[in-house]
Amino acid sequence: MPRVTVVTPNYNYARYLPKRIDSILDQTLQDFELLILDDASTDNSREIIESYSKDQRTKVIFNQQNSGSTFKQWNLGLSQAKGEYLWFAESDDYTDPALLETLVDRLDRHPNVGLAVCQSWAVDQDSKPLGNYRDWLEHENHSSHWREDYVNAGHDECKNYLFWYNTIPNASAVIWRRETLERAGGAPTDLRVCSDWMSYINVLQLSDIAFVSTPLNYFRQHQANVRTRALLEGNGTRETRRVQQTLIDRYGLGSVLRDQDKVLSQYVMNLVNCARMPPHNKVPPAVALELLAWFARIHPKAFTTALKTLSSEQMADLARRAGMLGLVRKLKNVVAARGD
Repeated sequence: MPRVTVVTPNYNYARYLPKRIDSILDQTLQDFELLILDDASTDNSREIIESYSKDQRTKVIFNQQNSGSTFKQWNLGLSQAKGEYLWFAESDDYTDPALLETLVDRLDRHPNVGLAVCQSWAVDQDSKPLGNYRDWLEHENHSSHWREDYVNAGHDECKNYLFWYNTIPNASAVIWRRETLERAGGAPTDLRVCSDWMSYINVLQLSDIAFVSTPLNYFRQHQANVRTRALLEGNGTRETRRVQQTLIDRYGLGSVLRDQDKVLSQYVMNLVNCARMPPHNKVPPAVALELLAWFARIHPKAFTTALKTLSSEQMADLARRAGMLGLVRKLKNVVAARGD
């Protein structure tokens, strides 16, 4: 039995596949099987995947129809996995050769750990570096929690760090204990953006977390990735609130809102910005009301901050529409006058 099952879901990422697969096969820890799951790609992914299928460690599954969900592919990989540990190595990311060896070591040394995660570099579509995710984490959370390696109780990580934001921004940086993920029920398939976040908190309800501060994962940022597309479709804010409501139900509002003054205003603005929709980059009125109701539940300061931002935006939008209506009326009057 292999120590690790590596699952690489793919849909139309032929451009990135060679770098992704090569970075898996070049790991210093070689005791793994690789499952490549192609979700009915329409580019030349199949040709590239088949070129790697001669490796005895590699198994390939080609879907006849697109499943519509990366997380359905996660669960397919989970059902097929033989390894003690599981790595969802997304097809547009890539990795340092030491990632697998480093994170498996943490899982081996700490039997209570259900997931081990390393820090990530952000890179663009051409693999040019954009920065270390530690800087983003420290800015958003006002915390130096991620500067050093640590092992932490799962419930503490959830209450103190995983409530306000998904502080594990890329699943490719995570190695899971397969048995714990199975006990947690796998990945929820009714969430398009936040299923990874929900999976983390479900596993950490049952186990602990190990973190490695060395960035060994390369998280690619581009407009075609699943998270970016789903956020543009407006799925982010509702799913974020669903994860946070789950944490409130488990641990109580008072437990998850400790030290809220450090992050509250930034959290409100991030959630509001996540709800903005094209073409005018505004929050739709119905969504604005949902957000205000949510912020009122979270904290009075959150509600007043959001109310100030959203009300001014909505009034500006009404003024803009009224101005447009007035212009239309003037044009109609000009046309009517000329007709006379």
